[in-house]
Amino acid sequence: MKKLLLFIFVLTISLPTSSQNKLKVGEKAPKLNITDYLQNVPKDKSLENKYILLEFWATWCQTCLEEVPNLNKTQERFKDRKDFVFVSITDESPAKTKKTLERVKFNSIVVSDQTKQALNDFVVDDAYGGFALPKTVLIDNKGIVRWIGKPYTINDVVINKFLEGIEILESDSAVLNRPAEPTFK
Repeated sequence: MKKLLLFIFVLTISLPTSSQNKLKVGEKAPKLNITDYLQNVPKDKSLENKYILLEFWATWCQTCLEEVPNLNKTQERFKDRKDFVFVSITDESPAKTKKTLERVKFNSIVVSDQTKQALNDFVVDDAYGGFALPKTVLIDNKGIVRWIGKPYTINDVVINKFLEGIEILESDSAVLNRPAEPTFK
C-alpha cells in the first residue's frame, strides 16, 4: 500500500499542471509577471484599465524578430490611444536580450520574466503540447483575453474590434503565407 501511495504521489507531482490550463478567449487574463524592464520603460508601469497587446518573443526566434517592424507600424497607427499599450515579453535575461535590442528596434515596452511564470500562465499550446513563438494575446481594459494569435495575423480590423469591444471573428485575421514558427517544450 505504501508503494502504491508513493507511486500516486510521484505521478501527481510530475504531471505538468500549467499546460493543462489552456488560456482561452473570454477568460480573465492571469496577472502578468515581469522581472525586468528592458526598453521603453513607461513612467506608469501599471497595466490596469489598459488595453494590452502582449507579444511573447525570444532572441533566437527569427519569426519573432521579423514581425517586430510590423508591430512597430501597428503601434504607430494607434499611438493616440493612451489606454492601449504594446508589451513584448521574453523569458531571457537582460544580458542575453541586450544584443538583440541593439540591432532590432522595438517601439513596444520590452520586458522579461526570467521566472517563466508569464509563459506558464499564458500557455497556449500548439498541436504538440508546446508553446509556439511568436504569440500575441489581446487583453481588454477589464483584464479579459479577447484574442490569441500570431503577430502576422494582427490587422486594423482585429485591433479596432478589440478596442471597440466587438467580438473578433476568425475571419478578421489576415493570415499570410508564413513559415512554421519555432516551438519549444
